[in-house]
Amino acid sequence: MKDQSSAKTTNTSARPSPMGTRQPLPRHQRSGSQFFPPNVLADEGDNSTEIVSAPSTPSPTPRATIPPTSIPEPTTTLITTPNPPLVPTFDMEDETLPTPYPHSPPCPPSDANDEVMMDHSPPSTNLTPVPPKTSIPAPSTEEDLLRAHLAVAETNRSIIRSNGINSLTVIPQFTPVPQGGFPHIHLAHAAQLFDFQAAKVITAWLKVPHPKILIRVFDHDGKNPSVKGPILVERLCRAITEIAHFIHQDEQKVKVSPPCPEANCAETDRPLSFLAYNISEETKTLILNQRIWSSTDISFVAHQFSVNSPPLLLFCLHGFSTTDTNTVKSAVHDTWTEDVTRWDIGDILSECEIPEEKVHIAAWDFINSLWVEHLDFKASGGISLPRYNVFAVSPTSNPTVWTKLRAYLHSLTYPSELEGSGTTVNFIPCPLCHSIAHPRGLCPFPNVPLWNGPKHNANPRPSNTNMRGRGRGRRTPA
Repeated sequence: MKDQSSAKTTNTSARPSPMGTRQPLPRHQRSGSQFFPPNVLADEGDNSTEIVSAPSTPSPTPRATIPPTSIPEPTTTLITTPNPPLVPTFDMEDETLPTPYPHSPPCPPSDANDEVMMDHSPPSTNLTPVPPKTSIPAPSTEEDLLRAHLAVAETNRSIIRSNGINSLTVIPQFTPVPQGGFPHIHLAHAAQLFDFQAAKVITAWLKVPHPKILIRVFDHDGKNPSVKGPILVERLCRAITEIAHFIHQDEQKVKVSPPCPEANCAETDRPLSFLAYNISEETKTLILNQRIWSSTDISFVAHQFSVNSPPLLLFCLHGFSTTDTNTVKSAVHDTWTEDVTRWDIGDILSECEIPEEKVHIAAWDFINSLWVEHLDFKASGGISLPRYNVFAVSPTSNPTVWTKLRAYLHSLTYPSELEGSGTTVNFIPCPLCHSIAHPRGLCPFPNVPLWNGPKHNANPRPSNTNMRGRGRGRRTPA
């Protein structure tokens, strides 16, 4: 029996199979095929020359990956020419490895990792990159999402145009917003916009539906309302229509109601506010956000149709011999923090809606909110007569309590150590912007870059002094 087997083996070796020489299966107890010497996988007694002599079957290389026995064709053995190393960019969790048959021993994870990371030409059956898993919405879902965005597109465009300050400069006929914004216009009291207005007009304005705004025209003194009123109404309608056209790109019938004084009012008590209505909410928001609108035709300031919070400006001081605002602020602060003064402030605030246990804190918050601004008044000859506006944030919106508090602080004297003593003085309102914080010559608006509105000096009348002695020459005898 042994002789017949040996003869059969010799006969088989002498006649090589056209399918190639069978190689023994690798043993999976190895730690990795990459670390074996080149001649380990060949059994003893195998003739390497016979393997080379096979013309149609390439010989296996030491780093080749032997497929499982379930694959009959040896042509699927991964034997390729060396290529540049590939760096896999796919996720190893998405990689699908061939599932071995039940009779095949499982491959250790370390061997699979070594083959994936170090083989120069990964098998197409193992390392085919799997595209990332993305959730592709159904066509109906994409359509619904697009329609949802288109439904709010007009609202989003309106918000951008209304709130974008830089976009306001697109309207070339109006002065653009300067760096830091337009100067603030200080009012004498919260309801000053309705001063001297006829009661029946105020009642009619209250019945006008929103959106609506109040407008005061720069350099308008209220004189000759029957003549100037219709002219200003026409110019305001045209200016607001241009602003509304910037948003809606269509015509909008803007309406403006002029001021109307009482029948028996004094000559100096003239109302100055106009009512603009029949506008969209976007137009109202845009106008109020910029607040100041100045063109060569008309300049105006817009206010909300409501009673504003109490003004920040309390009173004006003069009598100090210094131009240092810190010195004046210290004098005011020292006066307000005296025991008697602080007690009086708290007593006045106790009359409003502030709880009794919080009146003391509210009084200190009011005192600590103090700040002072310098006004550069000058007398003839350029002599400096400085004045100072005193500001503070009121802790209450009660008009009666605020009026009583300001009147009390207005009656005090504010001495300093070395710079004299300050006393209150009446405001000089500005006829240009109607602020009570400065006179016309100190109005900051004419100094705004690209300002289109009125200037500091009104139209000066020619002086007659230069005309004296002219026109009649001295007659000489013939």
